[in-house]
Amino acid sequence: MFKKGELTTQQIVILIILVVSFAVILFFLLRLNLGSETDQEICHNSVITRGKSILPVDTFPLQCKRQYVCLSVDGSCEVMTKPEVIKVKTKDEVYKALADQLAECWWMFGEGKVDYISSEVLSKNYCSICSQISFDNSVKSIFENKSFFDKKDFYSYLSKNKISDEQTYENYFLINGILNYPGKFGEVDLSKQYYSLMGITSKVSKVGWVLGGALTLGALASIPLTGGVSVIAIGTAVGGAVVGGSAGWIASSYLLVPSIKGPSENFYIPPSVIEVTSSEFDSLNCDKISTSS
Repeated sequence: MFKKGELTTQQIVILIILVVSFAVILFFLLRLNLGSETDQEICHNSVITRGKSILPVDTFPLQCKRQYVCLSVDGSCEVMTKPEVIKVKTKDEVYKALADQLAECWWMFGEGKVDYISSEVLSKNYCSICSQISFDNSVKSIFENKSFFDKKDFYSYLSKNKISDEQTYENYFLINGILNYPGKFGEVDLSKQYYSLMGITSKVSKVGWVLGGALTLGALASIPLTGGVSVIAIGTAVGGAVVGGSAGWIASSYLLVPSIKGPSENFYIPPSVIEVTSSEFDSLNCDKISTSS
């Protein structure tokens, strides 16, 4: 006869099985490292929800966090505290790591298909910083101990390599023809940190991405290329150049970021690599950063 409150052998066995099963499930969840993926999905879902809602956009705040990433040959990272470390051994692996960061950013914010910004009396530029990227000192060995690489090499990688069976990175970012830009593409300095960044302009604008004005480096201009792509370029103004001018008004220019009109009919800066807290970043005239650090 069992006393009231005592567990039977069968109940004890069932309890042990439940505890062990829970431990096994928890182990596999931790091994899958779903945390960062969940952050990306939360951001993506908040963007989609905003785009579909008929309510004011502020009803659904974007829930997007900036990620911190460090590219490294040896797995160390002296320049960041507790980043996600991506190991690289070749130039192509460096470019792929950067391309994947940009692709993740583009997907999170709707691939140019979603208007997640309300119409406004005055057009505004909204930027989204998806990740902050640094390069460990060991990465210099990949580039023959040079402290930089040419952005044109990176854009060439985007044009030749596929993100899926159907399309290249260039096609996915809607920047086909970007290599037709006749000026310089600028450099990525391995000693600096960079944003993977994209932007959207509210629909009131009829002139595309509104440029931020003059830089100490020179003047800005929007230069049209083939396939509906433009580039926002920095250069020395000649012939009375003004913002929004044509290629003939810019001398010794280099590409800052591409500019496109997406399927949503908004104008976008597709995902781009741009130096952290730089004059180039300031020139984009971002009225608001829609990600939290």
